[in-house]
Amino acid sequence: MTFEYCPKCGEKLFPKQIGDEGDVPFCEKCSRPFFPFSYPCVICLCIAENDEILLIKQSYGIIRYVCVAGYIKSGESAEECAKREIAEETGLELLGTRFLYSKYYEKHDNLMLAFAVRVRKGELKLSGELSEAAWFTPDEAYEALFDGAYGRDMINEIRRLEKEGLLGI
Repeated sequence: MTFEYCPKCGEKLFPKQIGDEGDVPFCEKCSRPFFPFSYPCVICLCIAENDEILLIKQSYGIIRYVCVAGYIKSGESAEECAKREIAEETGLELLGTRFLYSKYYEKHDNLMLAFAVRVRKGELKLSGELSEAAWFTPDEAYEALFDGAYGRDMINEIRRLEKEGLLGI
């Protein structure tokens, strides 16, 4: 997101040379730059103790299997967000997390922070945001996800980490 007006006082921003950053929208009244940013989100590949993977279908938008994901709230760490989103959407308990990588999602201007998340498999308590959730073997999960899905990239990454003995969740 790039600002045209100051989010604090409402004044029009003007480009100002800021070090190596080049021209950055600047508020003369507040004397501060407002750097463009992307919305930070988590995306979680939920893995049960038996290595099954939980995929969900949202009740809005395009209805297909995806990983649990959500926006990071102000003051919340990415790990706290992962725990909150999993609990809110599925009712499952998070046992451990492993940060995998970050990736920019241009369509929605999101910075996606990908986590492999170990969860305690239990009764699913789906939020109103979800229409369905199901457990899959890793191979079945890979096939249930659409071509280009971040979930497929995450499955490939956990396979690589497991092969090298580095997953550790």
